[in-house]
Amino acid sequence: MGAKGGGEKLSLVMAGHLSRRHNVWLFVPEGSDVGELGRYFNVDLSRVKAAPLNSPGLMFSALARARGRSKADQSGALLHHYLQIRKLKLDLFINNTYRSDLVCPSARGIYMCMFPHQYQPPRGLVRRARAALKSLTVKAVTGYAPAEMIDSYTEVAAITRFTGEWVRKLWGRDPHIIYPACDRMGPGAAKEKIILHVGRFAAEREWDDEHHHKGQRVLLETFGRLTDIHEDGWQLHFVGSVGRDEESANFAAALAEKARGLPVTFHFDADFGKLRDLYRRASIYWHATGYGHPAEEFPAKQEHFGITTVEAMSAGVVPVVIASGGQKEIVTHGADGLLWEDLDGLAAQTVGLVRDENLRARLARQAVLSSERFSREAFAASLDRLVEALLPDGPVV
Repeated sequence: MGAKGGGEKLSLVMAGHLSRRHNVWLFVPEGSDVGELGRYFNVDLSRVKAAPLNSPGLMFSALARARGRSKADQSGALLHHYLQIRKLKLDLFINNTYRSDLVCPSARGIYMCMFPHQYQPPRGLVRRARAALKSLTVKAVTGYAPAEMIDSYTEVAAITRFTGEWVRKLWGRDPHIIYPACDRMGPGAAKEKIILHVGRFAAEREWDDEHHHKGQRVLLETFGRLTDIHEDGWQLHFVGSVGRDEESANFAAALAEKARGLPVTFHFDADFGKLRDLYRRASIYWHATGYGHPAEEFPAKQEHFGITTVEAMSAGVVPVVIASGGQKEIVTHGADGLLWEDLDGLAAQTVGLVRDENLRARLARQAVLSSERFSREAFAASLDRLVEALLPDGPVV
């Protein structure tokens, strides 16, 4: 819960909503400031009990000792957390952690899937042997090896049809589709000549298939070429939290340096009030996650849903977003926004919107209406149906 992205927001909204009718524990890493995160995302967590997942003891430290970048090397920590959570004897456990290999620590469980992954043993004979030993230990305690983790969950919920298709391909499970909860950021104020992008600033790592990058660099480069609209008074604003690691901080600093002399503003770690104000004043919203990585070849690098796109639409900001992943389930081209496949398309469609106020106004009106499909109320109703089917008497989650 250290980051401030869509996954973290979904966890908090889910916990806050379920706490109205259930006793809810929210499991977080040690040192997490749950109160601050609740304020950042405007979520009432007053009824939620935060439970820090403590570090493994000496017995599990040997299992948890990292070797390379393999998920298999986290078996010790996962086993420790499994035992820590199991002690609470929960009636239902909901796992909303991206690429988690945690075996379900309760009799019933829901795996909220942003995008499915497959267990990958490490390379090298020694590391594979070590991973096999860890796998046997995990299975002896939990009943499931890491590669069998998804079988321990009663139900799987996918956040989009895009994710759901890959759940069927990779996991052989038929998931429930539950779109994430999105805030209404409107009503829109007097619109200004602002193009907005919202997304966490994280280092670009081509080798890392676990995370999808938000594409701020290509958006900045594209805007830099649109000198005609600069002269017309248009600005580009970036909003987002900065990753805690040094690489991400350096990435954010390099972007700011590259933007020198351009009508570009960065709002690092802006609070909810500032974010909402920018949504209300912006006219166009940009999104580029997945650019440069074909969806069939790199599905995990696409935007799995796109909460910020919906939030922008709710404030009457016209989305001009990449035609990939979950974005295609949010935006209908020509009806409530525009989709693009390459940077020339992004530039051309943006310039077209800038020049045509009537088109902007029409798309903005429909964007507000379309965004209502993804409200917190719609999310809560879908979640309640699934939870109540598993817990008809409404005990502890």
